[in-house]
Amino acid sequence: MAIYKLIDNDNSILRVSLSGVSEDCDREKLQEDLIETMKNFKGLGLSANQCGIMERVFVMYSDFEKREAIACFNPKILDYSKEEVIMEEGCLSYPGLWLKVKRAHNILAEFEDVKGDKKTIPLRDVAARVFQHEMDHMEGTDFTKKVSKLRLDMAKKRMLKQRKKANRINDLHD
Repeated sequence: MAIYKLIDNDNSILRVSLSGVSEDCDREKLQEDLIETMKNFKGLGLSANQCGIMERVFVMYSDFEKREAIACFNPKILDYSKEEVIMEEGCLSYPGLWLKVKRAHNILAEFEDVKGDKKTIPLRDVAARVFQHEMDHMEGTDFTKKVSKLRLDMAKKRMLKQRKKANRINDLHD
């Protein structure tokens, strides 16, 4: 098992729409390593391209309470509910940045599992949100593009303020 390093959020790899999983991809190893990496960084999902791997695959928790994770190879969203929900989202590529993002409450997702078998599953609530968030990575975009520049700038200022405060507290304890 390997824990990958996350690439910087300004890396051009994150701006590329991924077309599919390559024929020679070791799906089992990639699934195992991405899940370990996601757990290591305490994420709810993680796309391969966030680790610099140009494969159309991401991992996510399919059951948050049981902490069961799945890998979604060549994922697609077949249908979105009309009902949308605004929730705060974070991203492992943007540590400490939280944005209120509007997304469909329910989706119908399709993907291949580690063996290459096609799965179609309905997702709702947080699972639907995570799938949509990771799909953005597959398409070469991210959650910062889902909000206005003003909201993004305000969130970045808030994040920097919190970091400075945390650094001052840490300095007091050193």
